[in-house]
Amino acid sequence: MLEKREFERNDFLWRVSTAIMVVSGFFSIIVFSLLVINYMQFRTADPVNDPMITQMRQDYAASPQKDEALAVRIRALELINRKALFTTMTQIQTGAGMLLVGIAVFMISFKYSIRWQREKPELEEVPTADKEFLALAQSRQMIMWTGVGLLAIGMGAAVLTQSNLNKVGAMAPTDVAGAPAEAKVGETGPTTETAIATLEPPKWEDIEKNWPSFRGPGSVGVAYFKTAPTDWDVASGKNIKWKVETALHAPNSPVIWDKKIFFSGANDTTREIYCYNADDGKEIWKQTVADFGAPGEEKPKPTDETGFAAPTMVAHGGQVFAIFADGDLVSYDMDGKKLWEKSFGVPENHYGHSSSLVAYDKLLFVQFDSNKNPKLIALNIADGKEAWTAARKSISWASPIVAQTPFGPQLILNCEETVDAYDPVSGKELWSQECLSGEVAPSPAYGNGIVLAAQEYAVAAAIQLEKSEAGITPKILWEFDELLPEISSPVGDGERFYYGTAGGVFVCLDAKSGQKLWEHEFEEAFESSPIVVGDRIYIGDKTGNIHIMKASGTFELIGTRAMGEPVMATPAFMDNRIYVRTEKQLYCIEQANA
Repeated sequence: MLEKREFERNDFLWRVSTAIMVVSGFFSIIVFSLLVINYMQFRTADPVNDPMITQMRQDYAASPQKDEALAVRIRALELINRKALFTTMTQIQTGAGMLLVGIAVFMISFKYSIRWQREKPELEEVPTADKEFLALAQSRQMIMWTGVGLLAIGMGAAVLTQSNLNKVGAMAPTDVAGAPAEAKVGETGPTTETAIATLEPPKWEDIEKNWPSFRGPGSVGVAYFKTAPTDWDVASGKNIKWKVETALHAPNSPVIWDKKIFFSGANDTTREIYCYNADDGKEIWKQTVADFGAPGEEKPKPTDETGFAAPTMVAHGGQVFAIFADGDLVSYDMDGKKLWEKSFGVPENHYGHSSSLVAYDKLLFVQFDSNKNPKLIALNIADGKEAWTAARKSISWASPIVAQTPFGPQLILNCEETVDAYDPVSGKELWSQECLSGEVAPSPAYGNGIVLAAQEYAVAAAIQLEKSEAGITPKILWEFDELLPEISSPVGDGERFYYGTAGGVFVCLDAKSGQKLWEHEFEEAFESSPIVVGDRIYIGDKTGNIHIMKASGTFELIGTRAMGEPVMATPAFMDNRIYVRTEKQLYCIEQANA
């Protein structure tokens, strides 16, 4: 049976709770009204397409002689408008939070105002306990649902406004003549196919003769030049052409174009890109990359080994590209002049962005793997605009490769379940094969029409590519599930595949049958990836030893050379030279008559 509730009168607490209730109520109504008004204003006004700027742009385009002063004014006004846009986005987020707090405080203070009310209510008819409780419950429910309704409407207005602002903020700004301009702060660009910007890309034979990306040309781990040193000594300086100390540590590998070496470094406060002379090791230029992501965006929290600059850069003709853990991408010319920048935002994953870049023809490819909306993005190298975008089935920590197959060039990527291949120019998916599982880190390997995907706790799967009426059909040729790589990527020489494991074992498999031809146990784990140079294989272990083996069906160790400190990056190979990035140094190794 219900008991009649006793009133707990407390004048002081009643006054305090009533005052808080009134103030928070008015506060919530004001914030609610501002959010709704802001949404209504936004629906009738475009914060980017300012009529005055549009008219000025038209005047500029119609002028026979371009007025540079007018162009400067247009760009300045556009910058002011976009800054105001991002300020509004921050204000909307703050207003929504304030409304939530205001409603919560109002409802709590209302509850305690009733509890500590000054006098008992005088009723003409004393209700039963049931009626009293019912009346009290109904009044509270009415107040509660009124507050919830205000909160829902206000939050809805904030979300809708924020969504529209994000869409506007993601739109590419235009140049003074009305055509797309270079990528600006926070730009993500369109997701549909656009015309590829005009820029003469390097030919494939030029790409092969340089070391443009992670694991070399096409990122497949096979060097063009067949010569490389086998004998050097860091302690004595034997065959060490030069060495330089690197400023900011990062596990990314050096890339080379036209006798210039590029690599990046970063920590939680600073990001830098370096250019050195490949012949003498002298610094040519260094650029500090400012933070240009969305205001207030939370930074990723990578591990110490992964760091803020895990992805390897790309050197492609007259440009170099670098991307960092927070999804910020930047392009420079060979002289260190910034050409454009683009922010994809911080991906939702464990380590931030970690996949290395690769380029082909007029396009730069970004494997942007986030738990939400993972995608493969092709950007025009000239201006950073999106040429095409392909949705990813799932993510990985691997990097893409460009393989020159009998059916044409293919952009091949690993993910947590499948290996996927795309036409690099159009973005059309060519084939997909399910064969993996878990958190995949090694990149795919390619050799003689066969793709190898391998991951610890899964399998090594060889995928034979065959021509069919439907196009290209993948077929699982064989699987191997014994010793498997965890971080280091495999490499193929056309007859065999090779890889190193986290347990320090190096494995050789027959490409056609999957038979294990040999294995050799070294002392330390492999995180750097093996490179095929002619009839030799080079791989660095975690302590800094570089092992040189014969690329054949039987194990033959040519030598082991100690670098003196850990090697996480994959070395770069040019004609009779090796460039090795250790934890703190960059070495050039050159041997006469190699």
